[in-house]
Amino acid sequence: MKIITVHCVARPERRKDLMALGTSMIAPSRSEDGCIHYSFYHDLNEENRFFFYEEWKDQTSIDLHNTTNHFLEFQPKFKEMITGDAIVTVYNAG
Repeated sequence: MKIITVHCVARPERRKDLMALGTSMIAPSRSEDGCIHYSFYHDLNEENRFFFYEEWKDQTSIDLHNTTNHFLEFQPKFKEMITGDAIVTVYNAG
């Protein structure tokens, strides 16, 4: 199993847009073969800070996810809505 975490900070004027975009990724991602868990959170102490948490069966599942229409449409919009770079970490789990 692979776990992916993504930490990001929204541009203040794009916060609501990022909330909607991140939330829009949940249902289609969860419906993919190989997706074990997919969530999107916002920090209660820092309103512009967000966090994605994903669990995938294997790297093949992640590779397929990265080619889906919803992911490909998400990427350029996401990059415009955040400050700096997102911090992406991938873990191997058991």
